[in-house]
Amino acid sequence: MYKVLIIDDVALVRDAVRMLGQWDMFEVSEIYEAGNAQEGLSIIRTQHPDIIITDMKMPVMDGMALLQYMEANHIPGKVIVISGFSDFSYMRTAIKSGVVDYILKPIDAQDLNNAVSAAIEQLEQEHPAKPEPVSNSVVQNIREFIEKHYMEDISLSDLADMFYLSKEHLSRLFKKETGRNLFSYLMDLKLAEARRLLTETDRTLDDIAFSLGFSNGNYFSKVFKKNVGVSPSSYRNQEIIIPDH
Repeated sequence: MYKVLIIDDVALVRDAVRMLGQWDMFEVSEIYEAGNAQEGLSIIRTQHPDIIITDMKMPVMDGMALLQYMEANHIPGKVIVISGFSDFSYMRTAIKSGVVDYILKPIDAQDLNNAVSAAIEQLEQEHPAKPEPVSNSVVQNIREFIEKHYMEDISLSDLADMFYLSKEHLSRLFKKETGRNLFSYLMDLKLAEARRLLTETDRTLDDIAFSLGFSNGNYFSKVFKKNVGVSPSSYRNQEIIIPDH
């Protein structure tokens, strides 16, 4: 399933793209819209669309600036340009940025769907064949953040947004660099702190659960027992050391 983002300052153009695209055939599950490239960039950071269909001339931030920003920051996504201008400078920027196609308005349905088909073909070819760039520094930054904030309710989506990666890429990157599943790594930190709190403090189970980012004490108890083998209460009783008299 793919996600598509349509960026154009004219609502009728966005509606036309929605209407002309054969989205069900292309297995597109989500279609997002933005009125300019700045709004589009915000959606790109949070939703990570696979295909971006963008106008070039827009207020606030235009398509040319968007392409340059995506290229400079290595933001993934296949870009299809739709424009009312056959301006050479626009086309040169688009070609340099590696766009899939440059379609002139008024939009022709066949041209649009051919471009979307080509974008999906590229995505499918690159997904199994192209090794993703691995960055030790990125993974190290992710680990440092988790180690400082593991007691909070951190989701994979939160981390992906923070480090400008897709959830899938982040998970694969972390596993490849550390040999650990990211969720398991986070949970191990939470459970290690839970064991410490159970044995070194008299705080209630609910209090410990909330302090570690669990939604409630019952869920914390289930997770603890599944991973440690005994309930938090049993662990606390087993670990109590009775001083000699």
